[in-house]
Amino acid sequence: MRGLAMLTTALLLALGGVSQAACRFDYGRLYFGFENPLKGEAESGKPCGFALSAALSAGGHGFRVAQPPQHGVAGIGDDSGMPVVGYRSAAGYRGPDEFVVNFTGGNARVHDLASGIHVYLDVK
Repeated sequence: MRGLAMLTTALLLALGGVSQAACRFDYGRLYFGFENPLKGEAESGKPCGFALSAALSAGGHGFRVAQPPQHGVAGIGDDSGMPVVGYRSAAGYRGPDEFVVNFTGGNARVHDLASGIHVYLDVK
């Protein structure tokens, strides 16, 4: 069942069905070689997402959901070459949820560092 939910999320992302308006995220900084926290809010049962423009512009690749959320589904999609993280909580769920996205990247001095984004959500 979780596999089907992940496929549904991936299809929503690929088709542009993820609304960034259904969630809000705090501004976050991205440091390669670390797990970076990102806090936000999501509307219960509604798909939402955010683009990983900073990670992509710094050569990030190999994006994947390493730790899935406990109360919903998360997936990685593509929006015109830009990686997008999508999330949808279980219908009617309200409360905290979290998941981790891992990727590899770096800068001119350091290449291919394992990195992550630990997403903490308050589902309303």
